[in-house]
Amino acid sequence: MPGPRPSLRTAALAGLGLAVALGYPIALERLRSSFGARGTGAAVLAVWLVSLALMRGNRSIPGLGTLPRVALLALPALALATGSELALRLVPAAIQASLVGVFLLSLRGGSSLFGEAARLLQPYAPDFIEPYCRKATVAFAALFAVQAAALAALAWRPPAGGWALASSALIWAPLLLLAAIEWAVRKIWFRHYGRGPVDRLLRRLLPPERTARGRRSLQHIRRVRAELGMPPP
Repeated sequence: MPGPRPSLRTAALAGLGLAVALGYPIALERLRSSFGARGTGAAVLAVWLVSLALMRGNRSIPGLGTLPRVALLALPALALATGSELALRLVPAAIQASLVGVFLLSLRGGSSLFGEAARLLQPYAPDFIEPYCRKATVAFAALFAVQAAALAALAWRPPAGGWALASSALIWAPLLLLAAIEWAVRKIWFRHYGRGPVDRLLRRLLPPERTARGRRSLQHIRRVRAELGMPPP
């Protein structure tokens, strides 16, 4: 039977942070070329303030207490006050560092951000997925930590080919690679397949009946479908 449904806010915040980090470098370059460093700092600061107002009083989001939220305002505020382009370029590093906190602090209480997301997508997800979800959460937090350090280095010494392109590639490429690796590992680990062509192929190559974890996943699926009055898979 399904456990308690987790809050959507943590997963939504992580997704929003990723979206901002992915699109920020290109957007920053366009804003800076049109409005200058101070104008861009004002725009980023306004967006941050609106975000703070929307999340005001929300204590359920891990890693983003009042102090970290206010700290994120310092960089665009510095750009507004001094015209510092460096402060603006450091924003993606600050966002990735914040995501590290969101992911790691979601591990409190035995849960994880990946586990919460899994149960949001599938309310009948079993409890035995949690150890894997915690490991996946740590893996992504480690990636964000490395990206934060690398983005900070790029901000201090922008490459000749362009800071925005290099920063975007540094965010996108490793994230897509790790996401693909995690997907493959998850399929091999649990051997829980859908009805798509790739899943059908994997089921032939890696039948769930051949491993203890696969049999456990298959047994859970059959039990849930029986409880819901659905035919077996």
